[in-house]
Amino acid sequence: MGTDNKLLGGKASGDTAGQQEKVVEAGNEAEEEGSDTSSTLVPVWTEAPCGGQYFPSTNIPPTSYTPILYKSSDQLVLQPMLWGLVPSWHAGPDPKSHGLTTNNCRLENVMTSKLYKPSLAKGRCVVVCEGFYEWERSGGVKQPYLVYRPGGEVLYMAGLYSVWRGGEGAPVYNYTIITRESNNILSWLHHRMPAFLSPHQFSAWLNPLTPPTKALAMLALPKEGELAWH
Repeated sequence: MGTDNKLLGGKASGDTAGQQEKVVEAGNEAEEEGSDTSSTLVPVWTEAPCGGQYFPSTNIPPTSYTPILYKSSDQLVLQPMLWGLVPSWHAGPDPKSHGLTTNNCRLENVMTSKLYKPSLAKGRCVVVCEGFYEWERSGGVKQPYLVYRPGGEVLYMAGLYSVWRGGEGAPVYNYTIITRESNNILSWLHHRMPAFLSPHQFSAWLNPLTPPTKALAMLALPKEGELAWH
């Protein structure tokens, strides 16, 4: 998943209610699969405290606000967050002016990263989208591909979030997508890909009591037939 990656959100649902409905369906699926849940899996839609809005689109770039699933106390929350982790030490006033590329973080380095390690322990989240774009490069030609789950199912990526309070306004919730080396499913397209999650993993992934090493070990590689592209 390269630095110029983009997300697809809202093409099928058309609005935030559609996104929430699909996550609720995923929660029901997780319950049927027997996941160990300590709280309800029905998420509550919450607007971003800073006023950032999610606008469904077929082409969502970094620094946009997109729906993120996270746990607050004993409740699952689906909330728009700023795509691109804001360093806690950034003084502001603009959360986007820190000058770092933080839309992705590497799985291999997250345990030792000054920027990402704090969120790994207490800020794990699920990035909810309908797919993502990646570019195949051949010589000087770039060919875009949309990667998605067959059958119109929602795609879930492992993410990390934080809450930036460096400005004068309301806190800004922000996130990054965890990436890893691609396996044979997507290596033909790009050497990096997102770390994916299944609904039955949500409870353990979002639970702050799950040790970081155990949480990262949950991130299985995609298998044949789990992803499609065009």
